[in-house]
Amino acid sequence: MRAGLAAIALLVSAGSVGADVFSVTATAISSFHNLSSSDDFGAFTFRGGLTLESGTKDFGGLSGLILDNNCEDLLAISDQGNWFTAKLHYEKGVLSGIADPKLSPMLDSKGKRQRNKAWSDAEAIAPLNDGRIGIAYERRVRFGAYDIARKGLSAPFEVIPHPPAIDRGPENSEVEAFGQLGNGRYIAIAERQRDGNGNTRAWIWSGNRATSFTVERYDSYNITDLAVMPDGSVLTMERSFTRTSLPGMVVRRFSPDAVQQGSLIRPELLLEASVPLYAIDNMEGIAVCKRDGETRVTLQSDNNFNTRIQSTLLLQFAYRP
Repeated sequence: MRAGLAAIALLVSAGSVGADVFSVTATAISSFHNLSSSDDFGAFTFRGGLTLESGTKDFGGLSGLILDNNCEDLLAISDQGNWFTAKLHYEKGVLSGIADPKLSPMLDSKGKRQRNKAWSDAEAIAPLNDGRIGIAYERRVRFGAYDIARKGLSAPFEVIPHPPAIDRGPENSEVEAFGQLGNGRYIAIAERQRDGNGNTRAWIWSGNRATSFTVERYDSYNITDLAVMPDGSVLTMERSFTRTSLPGMVVRRFSPDAVQQGSLIRPELLLEASVPLYAIDNMEGIAVCKRDGETRVTLQSDNNFNTRIQSTLLLQFAYRP
């Protein structure tokens, strides 16, 4: 098990000391396509989904997630600066429920609560190779790590230096996708920072050495998360969501081995879905794990704390590369 993923299992099994226990209702999503009972969607096979609801005002706004290698222990982040932990349940290999949900504030480098919304806007989470959990914050852009394996959810923020060019993105659109490759280098993709041709800016770096590249934009979609696959390739979670259009999402894949300074990457399209035909919402998170001998891809939505018209969804698929 990758070190960072092992930390999640330890955290959840230890009861997330210091976290607030609350109630979550999970309603099963029986079909991904609203007009078809088929579970097959190209390289993806639907393995169940959940709609999560809670009367707790701090639950929602989930912007990223990771799972342990058995796809049971979940660690997610909220864009209001909270950790969310839970244990996922399965029936006959299909996602069926959730247990032990807990919330806890994400702390700053001094071990204090984030000072305000601008500083607590956590948008990306990733398992790091050294066992820590990596986080990217938007608005007040910074990257860092939390050593939750040793210190639990009370771990302070530890800075990871990043390329200054990331800060130049539009306000509240600087970065939403972050990860670490097997060779130790970090990777980040902007949400809406574009080059002159409308392609999305991205970076791979280690220390002070950075490689800048761009990702070809697909239609009207913005990249909101990424996940590093066991073979080293990268999956992107992308969404189309505005006040005047229905939600859409795509998942694409590319190899970071093809990245060179100034290169344009054209990812392979794996999955495309939109409302009202598909059971999706404002999709922001993607995670990869293993269960029943399958590579599972789990997708998560951000309800923007607008529970009247939006939902917190977990959707899980078996993925065959």
